[in-house]
Amino acid sequence: MATIQRDSLSGAGRKVNDAPVLTGDDKEDDGRDQACRKCLMTRLRSVFFFGKRGGWSPAHRMETGIDKAGMEEKGTGKRLMEEGSEPKGMPLTGTEVKTKRETWSGKFEFFLSCLGYCVGFGNIWRFPYLVYRNGGGAFLIPYILFLVLCGIPLVFMEMAMGQFSSLTSIHLFSKFSPLFKGLGYSMVIISFFVCIYYNTIMSWVIYYLYSSFTTKLPWSWCDPAWASPKCFSPFQDPIGDFSSIDNMTQALVQTENNLIFSKDNRTRVPAAEEYWNRHVLQISEGIDQTGSLRPELLICLAVAWISVFLCSFKGIKSSGKVVYLTATTPFIMLIVLLIRGATLPGAIDGLKLFIYPDFTRLSDFQVWTDSAMQIFYAMAPGWGGLLSFASYNDFHVNVYKYGIAIPVLNFFTSLLGGFAVFAIIGYLAHQSGVPVHQVVAQGPGLTFVAYPEALSQLPGAPVWAVLFFLTLFTIGIDSQFGMFDTFLSALTDEFRVVRKHRSLFCGGACLLLFLLGMGCVTNAGMFWVQIIDYYCAFMTLMIICITECVLVGYIYGAERFRRDIALMIGHPISYFWCISWKYLTLGTISLILFFNFYFQKAIVYEDYVFPSWSIVIGWTLAVSSTLPIPLYACVKLYRSEGSLWHRITSSIRCTADFGPSSIMDRKMYLKDVRLVPPVMGPEYPCDEEEAMTKLDQTADHFLTLNQSVASTAVLVLPYEFP
Repeated sequence: MATIQRDSLSGAGRKVNDAPVLTGDDKEDDGRDQACRKCLMTRLRSVFFFGKRGGWSPAHRMETGIDKAGMEEKGTGKRLMEEGSEPKGMPLTGTEVKTKRETWSGKFEFFLSCLGYCVGFGNIWRFPYLVYRNGGGAFLIPYILFLVLCGIPLVFMEMAMGQFSSLTSIHLFSKFSPLFKGLGYSMVIISFFVCIYYNTIMSWVIYYLYSSFTTKLPWSWCDPAWASPKCFSPFQDPIGDFSSIDNMTQALVQTENNLIFSKDNRTRVPAAEEYWNRHVLQISEGIDQTGSLRPELLICLAVAWISVFLCSFKGIKSSGKVVYLTATTPFIMLIVLLIRGATLPGAIDGLKLFIYPDFTRLSDFQVWTDSAMQIFYAMAPGWGGLLSFASYNDFHVNVYKYGIAIPVLNFFTSLLGGFAVFAIIGYLAHQSGVPVHQVVAQGPGLTFVAYPEALSQLPGAPVWAVLFFLTLFTIGIDSQFGMFDTFLSALTDEFRVVRKHRSLFCGGACLLLFLLGMGCVTNAGMFWVQIIDYYCAFMTLMIICITECVLVGYIYGAERFRRDIALMIGHPISYFWCISWKYLTLGTISLILFFNFYFQKAIVYEDYVFPSWSIVIGWTLAVSSTLPIPLYACVKLYRSEGSLWHRITSSIRCTADFGPSSIMDRKMYLKDVRLVPPVMGPEYPCDEEEAMTKLDQTADHFLTLNQSVASTAVLVLPYEFP
């Protein structure tokens, strides 16, 4: 049987595989072939919901190698391969994106970038406090369980998706499941919101780092410029230094405060806490009392965003080199701090409090909720950053080992941070003569009050303070430009104007986020940080991860995704991952979301209860980050044609050009007989009844294998269907 292929550029017929061109003398056979082709295409559309009409674009033909020669004759293929440009009216495909986007210089850059992205402030101040509050070592039982059931499978899944497609969040889901393209927008919005408050925390770190370059740490004593009558420094000399008027005034005030509070038995406030609340934050009474901007913090916020810009304006060409310093330094410094803390008196008491198990706490539902929440904060699934970083990988990088190694190393980093923190906290309690639990604070209080206070009592305190806050800076900057790259790279892949002017757009985005973050460096800034952190992360991330599991497990097919991974890494992976994505991970996250929503508690900061209007704003932010998912789905269905069922089924499956972006990898992908059933091969029976019978016999098997493979397999058809 002769095969004919029509050139998409000229419309002229030509030979394929040296087959003879049909002539006008073969009108009867030609009509028979035309009827057969129309019949096959009609059946394909009805069975596989393949509704796209017309020929494939030259870029698509070039990818599969079908029309490569014809395109090179007209110069189009050569221009696309060399320049990665996009002809007018032609959709941007994975090949052009791959050509335009850079790749990691080495696997180690990818590894360090992902590790630095996952290791954040939560490993230093959130995880240690959660372990202490929820039963010590007993807390590790639910944490490790959720790590195996949720953390590792989600991290591995997102890395594999990004590497397989070489696309970031928005562009990936527009091909993976066009109906759920809004999932990519949700990831971008979450990263955008978190970037606002995350760099506010960075500004606090920078301020403390700057203040540590001194001979005497400012939070080690009560400065009359900011100290209240409650201020008390347990290590301040009660007799005082009367060598000057300032020292005399300070000593007299301190001595008077000590006598008053000892007599009245009133609660005193450590100098480090006064310094944090009254000097650094100058915190107001509530979120409704905005107050004024803090000039010092505003400058530090600008420094933070300038740092992010310098790390990100050239993409991974710049950030990939920075991570060699920023991702390795925290581990070295945490080890140094742990060794120093372990040699101090009282360190053993702090470590015992950190790891001593209280198994009775496992009956408390809050323990399980906290452990699940920490997984989403620490492992960063659903944020889009892992997708973005993996998309810069070579197609055959062993993403399997990185998908397991990074969550495990993240877990041990949290333990390392916890040991380093509680060793110093134990020393502080020993020096203060109080139980350890009385000096333990949660959240920012642990990092900016308890730990600095303990460091201030060490010999050579400024040096240790510089090391600690430099560690926090390197931890924060990695996570921050990871989230920023998620936002920036997704828009770069989606919009050509951003792609052409990436550096300019990067600077504009940093400026915009700086302006939005100014509200977080006012007197009420801490309250806004708490609102954004509480409402924009946890539940929204779980909704995104649930949707991802449904798409991979049931829409795209867990078994097909498993074969895709095997094509990348060169060997099959265990069926455990299919079971996990379809049942274990999906079911676990769904239960956590349900119970967390059912037992939802009102947000509080220390003793402050947030007003109802601020809670409404918080829920508005949470809804706005998930709204693109159903909103885009509705728009997609409205713009599609056919019945509602046809619109859903044709929009929910992957597009024809989803898959490896390079030509050679795509050929391997399409030639794999496990992915392309024989019925979609180049040879078709000419008899109409025989063709329909053959198609009916294989349709059920084909759909069971994976419904969405039909659109991909059509790329290798030898005919130009009308």
